[in-house]
Amino acid sequence: ARIVFAHFMMDNAYAYNLEQWSKDITAAQQIGIDGFALNWHAPDCSPDMQWTLYRIDDAFSVAQKKGFKLMFSFDMSHTICTTFWNQTFMQHMIDKYAGNSATFRWNNNILVSTYGGDSVAQYGNDFFQDLKNAMKSTNAITLAPALTGYSYSAQKDAQAAASKLVNDYPSIDGYFNWQAWPLDTSNDLNVTPDRTFQSALKKAGRAGPYIMALSPWQFKDLNSGNYMDAWVQKSDTLFATRFKQILGDPASNTTSNTTNPAFLPDIIELLTWNDFCESHYIRDLSSPEITSSDYADFGTMAQYIYGFDHSPWRLMAQFYISWWKTGVPPRVTKDRVVFWYRVHPKDAVCRGGTSPGSSVRNSQLPADAVFAWALVKEPSTISLSLGKNKGWTFLADPKLGPTIGSIPFPTDLGDHAVGVKPEVAVMRNGTVVQFAQGPLAVTQDCAWQNFNPVVG
Repeated sequence: ARIVFAHFMMDNAYAYNLEQWSKDITAAQQIGIDGFALNWHAPDCSPDMQWTLYRIDDAFSVAQKKGFKLMFSFDMSHTICTTFWNQTFMQHMIDKYAGNSATFRWNNNILVSTYGGDSVAQYGNDFFQDLKNAMKSTNAITLAPALTGYSYSAQKDAQAAASKLVNDYPSIDGYFNWQAWPLDTSNDLNVTPDRTFQSALKKAGRAGPYIMALSPWQFKDLNSGNYMDAWVQKSDTLFATRFKQILGDPASNTTSNTTNPAFLPDIIELLTWNDFCESHYIRDLSSPEITSSDYADFGTMAQYIYGFDHSPWRLMAQFYISWWKTGVPPRVTKDRVVFWYRVHPKDAVCRGGTSPGSSVRNSQLPADAVFAWALVKEPSTISLSLGKNKGWTFLADPKLGPTIGSIPFPTDLGDHAVGVKPEVAVMRNGTVVQFAQGPLAVTQDCAWQNFNPVVG
């Protein structure tokens, strides 16, 4: 079976209750997601992180009843204190849920993943081997960590990075290649690192899964004044492009073709379900109300999160996930257009966002444009308009699968304070059969420097 997980940030589940877990899991299942990879920091760092254990308990309780899978993704990328993960506590948590049917297994072993583990001196191969040795006496694990330094290096030299990974980490069984975005480049992301990591693991006799990351976007601004703390990666059409890489050539309507062969990972992991601060969430927006069961505190980052819905991206994910799992594109019975855009040009000077004297790294990479993904039941013309740029069109045909078109921001965005809203129409035989207007205006006047798109 082809498995789909979504990365879930436990930091944003502080207010969750059983009902909220049920809502999230149901929404994930509706688009073909099989489980959540629970990212969490060591709760020993601070007594006020102990709540994480209660939320995890609730997650397993609900997931078990709903036939949903969970696995731990221990965040080992950094520590906010002098207390680190230790094998005793990790073993306790893994063993605690070993008998729960929601626990995801690979070849009968409990699958364990991480975010990081290669850049903090207290971790590394010996740490992982000691954990695996300890688990043999209770519940054996299969280890597929995301050792991000190797994924970064693979963007420049995939063969060297993959060889070094298997040599440096004889303890690991599989690998989660976290790099779902082009790394500080205008070049599109390709599957060369994925193929190379997967091949190296197989040649080394590792029996764990190769996990491939897919993501719709990346932007984060810690507003710290540090150039490295505010960045965006080239993501304009990334989601569809990355899905196509596991499908092969969509125009062929098959996952097996010789012209553009599909890359076949063991598991795909969507980045992410709810990492709002890095702008790659597909979950509904959390509530800003402190009494809500999905309330989360984003600090100043709330300025570029609230109002910027990404949930329509789930329609795209649902279509591609179904195709990947079944090998056949889903039958299209209704017209669907998903469109996304940023709300100010990349060279706009905003009144807030990033501390004075700093800027967003890679801000030149995104295109100032509105992008639209069209999936239609009959051949159609998709019309895009934005201010003085009116009636830009592209053709969509169900025989060719989903189609993407775009329209650039006009030079004149009208009244600086008001801006212009994009308009999208599906047309057949000269008649508009579907119409939508963007929820937010594109304007030269901006209160907060924001490279997070709104999705309609």
